[in-house]
Amino acid sequence: MRLALAAVMLSLASNPVFSAPMDDLLKAEEKAYEAWGALGLTERTYTFITEPSKGYGMYQEKQSTIFKPGEKVITYVEPIGFSWKELPGGLYELNFVSDVKIKAENGDVVLDQKGFSKNVLQSHNAITEFSMDFTLTLTGAPAGKYTLTYTLHDMSGDQTSTFDQEFTIAAE
Repeated sequence: MRLALAAVMLSLASNPVFSAPMDDLLKAEEKAYEAWGALGLTERTYTFITEPSKGYGMYQEKQSTIFKPGEKVITYVEPIGFSWKELPGGLYELNFVSDVKIKAENGDVVLDQKGFSKNVLQSHNAITEFSMDFTLTLTGAPAGKYTLTYTLHDMSGDQTSTFDQEFTIAAE
């Protein structure tokens, strides 16, 4: 299948009718990567979701920031502006290590875990569509308001980004 697709792409690229649009696409991609590199690490989207995502952009957003006692707190995040490490064999690697911190409304730190999550992906392309899910089970946490802070460390580009989410654990 890959070989057939490559043959079709090669024939389209070598056909003069398609060369101008292909050149335009390649130039636009180059500009997009330049803008990406100037952006710096941040998040395009982050939200609470009802169940683990099925992939990039494929999630069911939770319509509330209130969680039942023991309910999983799942965050979906799409980082942007990250870097890639070039590997032998024409591969690119993106590498994230993420920390999590939870503070109660009174400022007490309930959880502070460095290296909570590690996400490494290798691809033949310097992809820009990447997402992560973070899942917490807060069994035994008392009812109340909390602030959840995730810190993303882009290990391929030595960048860091932080975002907060406020949520409530309901009384039983």
